[in-house]
Amino acid sequence: MLCYCNKCGRIAQENYNKNEQICDCCNSMMQYVPKQFLIGERGITLNKEFKQQFIDDYIKSSPEFDQYLFDQRDEILDKQNAEYEAQMARGRAILREQSCRPECPTCHSKNVQRISGMERGFSIYVFGIFSNKFNKTFKCNHCGYTW
Repeated sequence: MLCYCNKCGRIAQENYNKNEQICDCCNSMMQYVPKQFLIGERGITLNKEFKQQFIDDYIKSSPEFDQYLFDQRDEILDKQNAEYEAQMARGRAILREQSCRPECPTCHSKNVQRISGMERGFSIYVFGIFSNKFNKTFKCNHCGYTW
């Protein structure tokens, strides 16, 4: 079924995973559109002939109605969608970074660091070919394993 917001005039599909319908534009409670303005048994479309009458009778006559929100509703939703997309892009970048990080083959920790050339060189200089850092690239900061 369709729902509408008394405050900003947003008309949207019912959100089935929530008990209370909240407007995603102005966070007000949404009401169900009366059946006489709907098309079909499930009421998923607003009758185009009566749409303006519905807006005038139910939305604009409401004491909660805000003309500014009604006029700016599309811009507000576009801004919210852009912010959401930016957050999702940051989240995807973090996941991509984490998936590219090596993990310890012993304890599967991602808390690893690359063994620097200076550290490896010093170890080989002191211990020679018997150094535990000879031919190793990473060290796990969790369990101490080098590989």
